[in-house]
Amino acid sequence: MVERLRTEHRDFRLELIEIEETSKFTSYKAIEKLKEIGRLILRHEIEEEARIIQVITEKVKEPERWVKIIQEHRGIVDLLEKKISQLEYSSQEVVEEIKTLSNDMRKHFSEEEEIVFPLMLKAISE
Repeated sequence: MVERLRTEHRDFRLELIEIEETSKFTSYKAIEKLKEIGRLILRHEIEEEARIIQVITEKVKEPERWVKIIQEHRGIVDLLEKKISQLEYSSQEVVEEIKTLSNDMRKHFSEEEEIVFPLMLKAISE
């Protein structure tokens, strides 16, 4: 499961790069692609929460290390939805807003891979 989630992160990163490039030429297409990946990320986040929280809470005695990152899920989804709705009305800032959003999402994926996934693998192996 962790490998599949890592693969999804990699795929999301590639999609975000494509969206950033697209935004330089056409705001409309970039926003549409962002909406599409937003739905996929939402489904990904829900699955991560459902599975990872269950495993880690059962096994890990120090939850403070991963709770912050899991809580970021709601923030990422809210940010994604908010940014998309704002971008639809503000095309002159699309390139910068998409770049900022992409960077925030990539940072979140990296934190999960560096902190949450190792805790999950440790919990599973115990």
